[in-house]
This record gives sequence, structure tokens and C-alpha cells, in this order.
Amino acid sequence: MTRVYARILLSAGFSLLSACASYSPLPLPEASPLAVSLSSLQVKASQLRTDTQSLYPLNFSDGLDLTEIAMLAVLMNPELRAQRARLGVARAQAFAAGVLPDPQLASSLDHPADGGVALVDAWSLGLSYDLGSLINRQARLDAEQSVQMQVQLEVLWQEWQVIQRAQTLAVRYKLEARRLALLKSMRSLYADRFKKSRRALAEGNVTMDNNGIDLTALLDSLSQLSQLEQTHNQTRHALGLLLGLQSNIEFAIAELPPEKNLDTVLLRRQLKRLPELRPDLLALKAGYQAQESRIRAAILAQFPSFNLGVSRARDTGNVYTNGFNIGLSLPLFNGNKGVIAVERATREQLYQEYQVRRAQADDDIARLLDLQTIISRQRDSLMQYLPTLESIVMRARKAYQRGDLNALTFLSLESTWLNKRLEAISLLQNQWEIQISFQVLLALPDSGLSPPKPPR
Repeated sequence: MTRVYARILLSAGFSLLSACASYSPLPLPEASPLAVSLSSLQVKASQLRTDTQSLYPLNFSDGLDLTEIAMLAVLMNPELRAQRARLGVARAQAFAAGVLPDPQLASSLDHPADGGVALVDAWSLGLSYDLGSLINRQARLDAEQSVQMQVQLEVLWQEWQVIQRAQTLAVRYKLEARRLALLKSMRSLYADRFKKSRRALAEGNVTMDNNGIDLTALLDSLSQLSQLEQTHNQTRHALGLLLGLQSNIEFAIAELPPEKNLDTVLLRRQLKRLPELRPDLLALKAGYQAQESRIRAAILAQFPSFNLGVSRARDTGNVYTNGFNIGLSLPLFNGNKGVIAVERATREQLYQEYQVRRAQADDDIARLLDLQTIISRQRDSLMQYLPTLESIVMRARKAYQRGDLNALTFLSLESTWLNKRLEAISLLQNQWEIQISFQVLLALPDSGLSPPKPPR
């Protein structure tokens, strides 16, 4: 029987070992994850979470448009790759919550110490199973599945935000290039004018204040140009990183389509559907549902732990017995009351967090609606008077060249003309940023954003 007993233990041991997972290392990469060229990025629209399966090939010849910017950002952004790894963790946690607990095998072997006659080795073999863990298994599984949904929605919301940042940076990069071109043209004009006035000063044809005014205008334009070049460099690197490109990769942005003010009626209609559209709000709902399941699991866990087992044994007198045992915990002092209190308090916290996020979302939309009206009014007013100012500056240049207009007055007019054109570009950029924000915050039908889907 001892040999039989040993064989049983060895067979059980080998069975357990064969079911164990094996370890394999995952070394960190040596190379940068950023793409080395634009031509290496070939993506399909069907890879995105959209209902359409049509291809949207990237066309580099005319620059990247806003749709292509969004596609590259979602597929190549390093931060999103790290966020998607959370999905694997959530799926593993949901799997772990559904795995049944293992049975417990207990054995013992006793050898008589006095070596008496007719005594034999005693042994016992028992198998038991904890039924208590099955009571709240479904509640724990529901909680982890809701957490999986929450993580998936949080990753989707991160994708939407990356799209917003990438498209905003693309618009900013394009319009900064316009401002740079304007400042460079004015710099050339001021440099040529200063060169001529310096020659005229040496010849005694103009006074020193004229030459000084021309130099002041040139230096001011150089300062503005220098500051904008630094900002433009930061924008290019930030956009390249969002697109997963190495810093030395040059890229062009396609011409922007005509800007437009979004329909207020449509925006307010989408605002009413916000809780079913925004992934961040849906993620908070999923997290709240997970907490509800945790409370149910904590309440079910207060029931007594129930352990059931059977055994087979032989004593030293060579008497065989079959046994049956039951283990039951008595919830006299703990009763899982502390865990239940913590889970209920956590639910209240999540409830308040959802209320705060919903209020913030409503206020963000209201603020953008007001800002869209303000920016539109300011831009219309500026564009109304800009052609008149341009006409006055053109006449003033001729008068200044003839000596009929003093230098200080002319510089003031020309400086105002330059700054107002730069302001018009800034207002256009503000309009674009508002439009992009609306598309993301309200998931507008023509934004191309994918609706939330249940976890697979």
C-alpha cells in the first residue's frame, strides 16, 4: 500500500507540473519605436474602429490632411500603444476572476516508533474543496468584466484626445507657416527700406529719425520672426511625436479645407446624447457598475465559508476508514463588515465623480459655444475693416517715399497692418481649434470618430 500511495502522489505531482505555465523572458528593445520615414507608414482605415471597411490610403504627395493625421496618430502614437497594453491586463483580470478554485489534496504517513508486533504504517489521503468561493464568483466575474469595458472605453477616449491634439497641432503648424511667410516678407521689406534710408542718410537726403524708424521696424520684425520660429519648431516636434515619427523626419500638412461655424442646433442635440456618446462618461458608468458588483460580492462573502472534503485512511492497527468532513466559519466578529463599508464608500465616491465629469462636460460645451460666437464676431469685424486698412497703408507708403508723411506715423500704420493680419490668422486658428474640440467632445457625425463598442 505504501508503494501504491507513493505512485498516487507521484502521478498527482506530475499532473500538476504539466498544467503549470512556463517562463519565457521578454527583453526590452534596443531601437527607438518611432518610425524612420513616412513611406514606411502604410495604414488602412479598416484598422480603425469604424463601421466602414473602405481603404483610405495615405497620399504624401500633397501633404497629410486632417483625416490622415488622425489615422497616423491613432495607429502610431507611442502613448496609445502603452495604453492599449492595459486592455491585456484587464482581460487577464477578468479571466482570473472566472477561474474556479483548485481542490486541495492532503496526505500523511505515520510510522510506528516502538516497532511493536502487528503494527503497520498508518496513512491518510484526503480531498477537499472550498465551496465558499463559488458563492460570490459571478459577482466578482461581473465586476472584472465591467472593469474590462471601462478600460476599453478609457483607451478609446485616449484615442479621441490624441486625435484632437494631433489635428490641433496640424492646424497650428499650417497656420504658423502662414505667419512665418508674412513675417519673412515684412522682414525683407524692412531690410530693403533700411538699406535705402541708410544710403540716403549718408547722402544727406533723409534725417536720422527716418533711418532710426526703419531700423526699429526691421529689429521688431526680426524679434517676432525669431519667437515664431521657436514656437514653430516646438509644434513640429510635438506633432511628429504624436504621429510616431523620429524628429528628423520632415512632413508637410495639406491645405486646410474652408473653416465653418458648426450648427448650434446640431451641437445642442448632440449635447443631450452626451452620456451615450462620450467614452469617458461611458467608462465612468462601467466603473460604477463594476463597483456595484464588488458590493454584491462583498455582501455574499459575509456568508460562512463552506469547505467540503472526503478522506481515506489506515491506522497502525491496519484498520481502514472512509471519512467525510465539513468546515464552516462562524461570522461572529468580522462578517466582512469592513470590506462592505469600504466598497459602499467607494461607490459613493464614483457616483460623485460621475456627477462632476458630467457637469464639466456640459460646461465645456457651453463655454465653446460662447467662444465660437465671440471668435466669429471678432473675425467678421476684423475682416470688415482690414481691406480699408490695407488701402490706407498702400497710400501711406507712397506718401512716405515722397517725404509727405513723417516716419513715426507711417511706422504705426504699417505695424498695425502687420499685427492685424497676424491677428486674423490667430482668429482663424482659434476657429479651427473650436471646431476640432466640438468634433471630439460631441462625437459629431462627420468627425470620423468611432462609437464605443462592447469588449471582445
